[in-house]
Formats: sequence, C-alpha cells, structure tokens
Amino acid sequence: MTKLQVSFLQSPVWAKFQRSIHREVIEKSGDDWSYLAIVERGQFSNRLYCPYGPTAISVDKLSDALNDLRKEAKARKLDFVRVEPITPKATEDDLRKLNLRPSDRFVEPPSTLINDVSVEPDQIRAQLSQSARRYARKCDAAGVTYSVSYDPHDIKFFLDMIHEVRARTGLRAHDDLYFREIAATLFPSKDAGLLLAELDNQKIAAIIFYTDGETMSYAHAASLTEFRKISPATGLGLYALLFAHEQGCKNFDWFGVAPEGSTDPRYRAWQGFTQFKQSFGGQRINRLGTWELPLKKVRYLLYRLMLKLTGQQMRYALKMFKSKKS
Repeated sequence: MTKLQVSFLQSPVWAKFQRSIHREVIEKSGDDWSYLAIVERGQFSNRLYCPYGPTAISVDKLSDALNDLRKEAKARKLDFVRVEPITPKATEDDLRKLNLRPSDRFVEPPSTLINDVSVEPDQIRAQLSQSARRYARKCDAAGVTYSVSYDPHDIKFFLDMIHEVRARTGLRAHDDLYFREIAATLFPSKDAGLLLAELDNQKIAAIIFYTDGETMSYAHAASLTEFRKISPATGLGLYALLFAHEQGCKNFDWFGVAPEGSTDPRYRAWQGFTQFKQSFGGQRINRLGTWELPLKKVRYLLYRLMLKLTGQQMRYALKMFKSKKS
C-alpha cells in the first residue's frame, strides 16, 4: 500500500486490545486500501465499525474497501457499516456518491491538533502559548516532577483521578475494567503507557498515551482538583511532548478538539479542553467524520429513529433537571 498515515486505532496493536476485551475484529487489506473493523452488537443495532478507517489512497480505493466491508457485514447479518475514512482529497460529496450518509453522532473526534515533536526541545517549548509556559514554570517552581510508567498496576493512580473527575463533572468515561485491560494488554509491550505528575509523593495528574513509534497520542487524562491552581495538567502536557521527542516520534496527536468555529451543541462541553490543547500549539487536522452505510434499510431507519427519540427524551430530562435546580 502507498504510504499513508494510519491511525493507532487501525493498528494490529489495537486489534490485540479489542480481542482482549472479547470483541470480534476483522483486519483486511487490498491494493492501496486497508481496514480494521470491530463487530458491535447493541440494543438497537448491530454494525461493523472502522475507527479512523478505512485507510485508502483514493476515492476509488475507498470504494473497494467499502465493498469488502459490505461483504463482511452481510456475512454476519449486520444492519450497517460505520466508517471514518482516511482518504486524501476525499470530500463529503464523494462519500455521498458511495451511498454513505452522515452519522447522527461522531464516534471518534473529526478534528484534532498535532504537534511536530521532531524539532529540538526549545522549539517544542516555543510552540506553547504564554499562559501554558507560565503554568509549566509554576509547576517547576512548586516542585512538580514527572515520570513514565509501563507497570500495569500503576493504572490505579489514573483511576483514582478519573473517579474524581467523574464525580465533579459528570464525565461519561469508560469503566475501570476497560482502563485496566489497556494497562494489562498494552503497557508491557510499551505500545501504551502512563505519564504521571507528582508533588510531595502524591500523584496529581496522569495521561494514558498510545504510540506506534512515529506518532504518540494523548488518549485519556485526569488530574486532581486540589492542585488546579498550579495546573499540573499543563506541566504534564509539556512533559508528554518532550517525552515523545525523546522516544523518536515525529508527531504528537492530542486526539480530539472541537471543530473550529463550531456552534454545534455536541461540542459545547469540549470548549475547555479544546482551549487547553490549543495552548500547546500544533496544527489543526480536520477529518471527514463518522459516516454510515445502511445494509438492512428498515432496521437502520428504526435505529436512527430510536436515537432521535432517545435524544429528545434526554434533552427534556435535562431541561426539567435544570428548572428544578433553579
């Protein structure tokens, strides 16, 4: 296949992790296309999902990949195929001509920021905003130290922090077993790891990262509210960029930000961490987003209807909750 940047979520390592949590994974490739797809069976639909895939060199090759996905999904009697194509110069019109339709929701974020970490450390630091540099210096002055761990048992530090974030913000995150399985499956091989910030012998911020040797990805993060004034998340973010450079990576992917200028209510909760990630510099990358290929059209339409009704119910419940609080 002609050289294209393939997402970590399309890698054999991700396939290994998905199988470790008992999911059926299909890995296929052809002439200038490839994909990793996961069989997902849910309450309202059964589908074949390609996170940040298929990867194809052209729209014609993407069509070949979609034909193969269709065949695999039909063999398993699934309702539709969900994709997030990585295809240079492909447009939304191209996808519609391939009988794809936009999903009602994104799965993986369609926009991200990527830092070039192949440059010298001083150039990496220079990409930071003034406020980010100030917070990083504040962490240094407070005595915050940083480290990397590939010990699966150390996932407990991240879990303690993410529990606090959940309680404080209502964040919907994966359950503990998911994170423990990431640690057990990917930490020993160093395909993923844990970056930690520490102050006075206490772990106060953490990042779970993935790496394929060329790109390091910021996958999950959490920090303790008690230390917000010194922003250990900022100091740890800079450490992550420098660590990626030390490991010989070319890119650091912040793995999701709100689209620029978007007024879509789905991204309202993303504004805070989007501003945080933007403070490290980096180039904005916009992808095509999440699209679906219906196979069983009646079942697919019923699935879309259920999503719409469920969304209306959730908005009504939220409105009632807010009115009671006021």
